[in-house]
Amino acid sequence: MTHPDARTVVTRYLKALRTRDAQAIPELIAADAVYRIPGSHPLAGTFHGLDEIARKFFTPMGALFDPEAAYAVEVSHLLAEGDQVSVECVTRSTTVHGTEYAIDISAQFTVRDGRIVSMREYFDTQYFARTLFGQDG
Repeated sequence: MTHPDARTVVTRYLKALRTRDAQAIPELIAADAVYRIPGSHPLAGTFHGLDEIARKFFTPMGALFDPEAAYAVEVSHLLAEGDQVSVECVTRSTTVHGTEYAIDISAQFTVRDGRIVSMREYFDTQYFARTLFGQDG
């Protein structure tokens, strides 16, 4: 069976985030994927498996943003080699409390058999915690 290349999978994933396509996202992530989100805020951690990623990251993250507001993922760089993809982007939206949100993110993906098996994000965790959770430092 032929699978799409890593660049195509990650590009589809970013589009699904942007359009909040809850059906497409799980189709692009492996059942045994691992996501690493840095920091000491409520969404920080290493999540194992699609169910845990959805329950502990995607669902609570989605609840933090105004569902009527646009959710932009503005990619400035996307580099792919083999099964590895590196993305630099700015994510913009509005929180459920009406606060404008914009954060620079670097994300590293590993893709196998047409699905994301690993994602590691790097971003300003203090801004993230302060803007989304009202946490200082």
